[in-house]
Amino acid sequence: MDAMTKILFLTCAGVGVATLTAHSMLPAGKRKYAIAFLLAWMVPGWGHLFLGQWKKALFFFATLGSLYLAGLWLTGFRTVGFDDNPFYFVGQFGSGLTALLGVLLGGVKAFPRADLPLGLYSPGLLYICISGLLNVIIMLNCFSPEGVASEEEKEEAAA
Repeated sequence: MDAMTKILFLTCAGVGVATLTAHSMLPAGKRKYAIAFLLAWMVPGWGHLFLGQWKKALFFFATLGSLYLAGLWLTGFRTVGFDDNPFYFVGQFGSGLTALLGVLLGGVKAFPRADLPLGLYSPGLLYICISGLLNVIIMLNCFSPEGVASEEEKEEAAA
């Protein structure tokens, strides 16, 4: 088992433990947010889709999906390897889909595309990493999908 597969399993275990912990700590009416958290890790936007917020789900999926695909295209459809950049390598595991693609496509080291300038290779690796890191923020948004209300809005809602 190579390092990338081990990291994917560790990431799956970490997300699973976080989901189970949140599920057990949340009150009965709010446990759906823990499931949404897990779904959002698997595929960007799925958590919000599960919560009934299809517009947010579509936006997140389209935005992160296109960012990830742009990064893949710039790197010749190779994901970030540990030898390319260890920090970018870890960042791509913020989404289950990107992590799985990393395992499936990660057998060959990414090389700059011959038909593109060399300066676009590093941004491609960065795009792949950022799509995973941004997904972590989207996952956390599943716990507060309506947003944070100000004190005035809370008082108006209570009245």
